[in-house]
Amino acid sequence: MSTKRSPIMVVACACGQLLRGPIEELVGIVQKHARESHNMQVTREDVLSRARPEA
Repeated sequence: MSTKRSPIMVVACACGQLLRGPIEELVGIVQKHARESHNMQVTREDVLSRARPEA
């Protein structure tokens, strides 16, 4: 029995940081980066609109 993992997605921040992970984890990763590094709040929809499949 295999568990299918979500594909790895990437969000490139304007500061140059490349954030990656399965989409269900990436939202939290990007939100934490935005909050801690830029004092910004981003929504789940913001993250999803910028996420691209890892090449």
